[in-house]
Amino acid sequence: MKPKLPGAFFFASLLTVTTCSEPRYDHEKAELRIENQHVVVPKIWDEKELATWATPLAGLGQRPGHYSEAEYYAAPVDNLRTYPVYHPNYEPPSYREWMIAQGPQPLIEPEKLKSKTDWIDAGRRVFEQLDTEVTRTDDPTVIAHFSDAAAIDKYRDDSHDVMTRDGVILDYRWVVTIDGTLKMSVSSCSGCHTRLMPDGSVLWGAPSNYDLAESPAADILLSRFVPEPPLPGGERFYQSFGVPWLRDDPHARFRNMTDEGMAVFNDLESGAPAGTTFERFNGSPLYATRMADLNGVKDRRYLDATGSHANRGPADIARYGILVEFADNGVFGPHQMTPELNQRLRVRPPDEAMYALGLYIYSLEPPESPYPFDELAQRGKRIFEFEGCYECHTPPAYTNNKLVAVPGFEPPTNDSGTRQLNISNRRVGTDPGLALKTRKGTGYYKIPSLRGLWYRGLYEHSGSVSSLEDWFDPKRLQDDYVPTGWKGPGVKTRAVPGHTFGHDLSEEDKKALVAFLKTL
Repeated sequence: MKPKLPGAFFFASLLTVTTCSEPRYDHEKAELRIENQHVVVPKIWDEKELATWATPLAGLGQRPGHYSEAEYYAAPVDNLRTYPVYHPNYEPPSYREWMIAQGPQPLIEPEKLKSKTDWIDAGRRVFEQLDTEVTRTDDPTVIAHFSDAAAIDKYRDDSHDVMTRDGVILDYRWVVTIDGTLKMSVSSCSGCHTRLMPDGSVLWGAPSNYDLAESPAADILLSRFVPEPPLPGGERFYQSFGVPWLRDDPHARFRNMTDEGMAVFNDLESGAPAGTTFERFNGSPLYATRMADLNGVKDRRYLDATGSHANRGPADIARYGILVEFADNGVFGPHQMTPELNQRLRVRPPDEAMYALGLYIYSLEPPESPYPFDELAQRGKRIFEFEGCYECHTPPAYTNNKLVAVPGFEPPTNDSGTRQLNISNRRVGTDPGLALKTRKGTGYYKIPSLRGLWYRGLYEHSGSVSSLEDWFDPKRLQDDYVPTGWKGPGVKTRAVPGHTFGHDLSEEDKKALVAFLKTL
């Protein structure tokens, strides 16, 4: 299945007073005029904005390609509301009949949005309801599975419990399609950025800690990502993850693998806690990416662990959602990777829906930490300041929003593009695989924010360790270390190198530092 300049757009600047007797949408100016308010909805897939959005790739020296404006806006619009999927024991009476009776409903109705609050609330609905269109199915096996409590419970365990305390099965959605058919689908944004908390509540925008449970239904839904005609496993993996501009591309070996030889790679969460790392198109099963925390994203300058794209405002959040869900064309300079592996311009969402989504995500802030700012945490704050941690993790966002070059990469002496990168003069020695040997490989990692560390669950760009205590343990630098988070396909032990800051502290000082970090 699937698997970020701050303050560039403040909500106050989005709303100005004007007069208009009738709600209407002006396509020429890409503006939405509603009664006494004027909400600017920029053209999201804008060629000028796209031209400088991505960071050039290491080894290629070019930005990834993208669909042109004309190509993107020629795609049919998909604007369908979706509904929660309940465990059969919690499903409201006549729920499915009620959904069918509603008929196909719009995901967003911009003419009804009267205020900034309305737009943010509409964005919340987009975040929760947007689904992956290609997975929609009314396959009887799928429908039967979600009608059978015992069948669902068979696949629920500590690593695949996707049910909230209200009985909602996360990662799945019901949708009534244009022809009035009730179908099952897979969540888009919320599937990777909603965290199931210990009390069964959900934390919107946080990295997921659950995954599609293994079941016949999940197998059928996910099989719809496979292109037609189907390719051998090895060739499919190469077309999804291969980096042909690298002389020593580690993914090249996939091309000659048999389906049997691919078995260790077919478990997309190999060596990882469920729902925390994944191999999305243009990712890599060899160098996983930890799912991002979207809370506080408005204060971060770059998106992705490798700083693959700029975050200049809510419109860039909208573009990123479009890129990964609808419109990644797999073009890298002269290299055209197969376009059939994603739903590539099968459909596109309304610009209004995605901009509302960007506004909603910009409104998210990390929740208040349950950990007390007690005497131990206060001591930890003093250690944080004395050790100079604030130089990279600068309050109040607890990041200086710079990129750090990885070992083996030298930043260009001058940026060939029109967007200047903010590069740190420090090196921290983290493993360069994701940043140099994948299609996300910019040669950099962004300096992450430390806000919300208490709930994230995995740390490091690939999620290799599962606790702050593990991160400050020098044992992780050794080759015989057993990573407590993501390990890698077939990997039992490996070092988790880099960022040795804090390793030389006493155990008491480490405890204090961790106590402080958990309060952020």
